Amino acid sequence: MIDVDVRYREEIVVRASVDHAFALVADIYRSGMHFPGVETLTPVDDAGRWRWKLKEKGHGPIKFRATYDVIYHSDRDAGVVRWAPPPSGAGDMDSSGTWTVRAEGSGARMIFDARTVARIPGPRLMAKMIDAFAREELTRLKRRYVQAVGKTLNGS
Repeated sequence: MIDVDVRYREEIVVRASVDHAFALVADIYRSGMHFPGVETLTPVDDAGRWRWKLKEKGHGPIKFRATYDVIYHSDRDAGVVRWAPPPSGAGDMDSSGTWTVRAEGSGARMIFDARTVARIPGPRLMAKMIDAFAREELTRLKRRYVQAVGKTLNGS
């Protein structure tokens, strides 16, 4: 198993109000459907735990398909949505991070800050190639996710 640890941070400014922007990222299903390659996103319990299943991605012999659980907490007063893996862990990845939403003129400034640790099966001999592929793919997916959220909140 090869662990690939990817951190990603991006800020965007959107025309939508703070309330509208926060409502989108606090709605886990609606926000999650902006993430490219989601096959399913389902609630596991009433305590904020959700199960993500991503479509298989790959290049040649390197294949990556993830299923993992995340627990979400929203704090409207602080303008923050936080997520973290469950204490017992569940799945092929650990995902943690925050969406922070602040007023910016008549719109909102949104800060996406995330860390993903993917556990990818593969021979140690291919570790560098697997790491490079997974790092690039996870970064690309997160960038596209933030862009999609921004596009929705800008009304385009």
